[in-house]
Amino acid sequence: MDMRTFELIRIAVSSIWTNKMRSLLTMLGLIIGISAVVTIFSIGDGSQSAIEGELGGLGVNNISIYEQKNVQLAPDEKLTLSDIDKISESFSDLVLAIAPVTAGQGVIVDNLDDTSVSMTGANSSTKIIDDLTMIEGRFLNDRDIAAMRQSIVIDSDLSDTLFGEASPIGQRVPISNGRKTTQYYVIGVYEKTVNAFGFQNYTVYLPYSTLDKVYNKKGVITSITMTMANKETLKEDAQRIVDFLHNLHRIKDQDAYMYFSLDSMIETVSDALGQITLLVSAIAGISLVVGGIGVMNIMLVSVTERTREIGIRKALGARRIDILVQFLIEAVLICLIGGAFGVLFGYLFTKTAENLMKTPMNLSLFSILLAVIFSSSIGIVFGVYPANKASKLDPIEALRYE
Repeated sequence: MDMRTFELIRIAVSSIWTNKMRSLLTMLGLIIGISAVVTIFSIGDGSQSAIEGELGGLGVNNISIYEQKNVQLAPDEKLTLSDIDKISESFSDLVLAIAPVTAGQGVIVDNLDDTSVSMTGANSSTKIIDDLTMIEGRFLNDRDIAAMRQSIVIDSDLSDTLFGEASPIGQRVPISNGRKTTQYYVIGVYEKTVNAFGFQNYTVYLPYSTLDKVYNKKGVITSITMTMANKETLKEDAQRIVDFLHNLHRIKDQDAYMYFSLDSMIETVSDALGQITLLVSAIAGISLVVGGIGVMNIMLVSVTERTREIGIRKALGARRIDILVQFLIEAVLICLIGGAFGVLFGYLFTKTAENLMKTPMNLSLFSILLAVIFSSSIGIVFGVYPANKASKLDPIEALRYE
């Protein structure tokens, strides 16, 4: 940096400091705009990471194959329990675990509150697919399914509700399906995970063969869920299994069965959040434009007030480019200082949102760099006109100005 440039920066800083209150008010629009953009980006990134973490914990390698609701299927075209074995035999290299999804609603009848529970048919692979952690007893095995035992695995919250501190293993739990009451026996307790969306429900796992009999499902299942071996080829492998089922059931409509993966859902949610973040940031960016106009207005006032000063500087040999750069530096400095305050307030707002939402927020380097680039750009764009006007002043006319 040569002495001339240093002197221009010193003059710009001196001018800003001399008019502190006016400079601060000029920065206000920029501070609001930058802090809003930084906060929105931070909340957007934090929310996106939190949702990806919640959904990712459910198993990104899992897929579900289901029947399209708007497609009419004959009884022999519906997904059945026998499809599980056929998929396992044909795709043993692609599928790590597979289980039917068959469910019903039940009510624990000897409980004073008539506790409602979701009855979920399961096999031994369900524990792997649903990523269940056993804290007492065991999960269902092949013998439970083959014998259609009235064994159930309950979550830790339901265990506390029904049995308190006592061990639930071996305890009897009568559950009604609306038509009759069946006596079940607890063989295990799994750890209840916190639901990301705040829903409170009790899920009871029982052999799918038992549920099929008690709820008269006749072998028909809601869907098939499985854990795939290869995440990279998940979509292609899932489509191969869907095509296999279409051929197996001799269905011509290739949209009768569809697959759903959490990986696709995470991608969709991330894209949607990204678009919302950009849209809201663009709206907040309007205040940056307003702030830029404010900078231009104040710089024009400053040029008018300092007309005589400009005339003296030109008379002493200052070049047109020197005057232009001086006022341009002043405009950019005002915007950069406003941007710095904006980042600071954005950080404080982000931390406040983090405490309120109980979700970690990411004050990314990208949002800070964006703030610096925006601030500099606004200073240059909205400072050019006043700076150019100052540089074009005639020194003789400027010296006459009172």
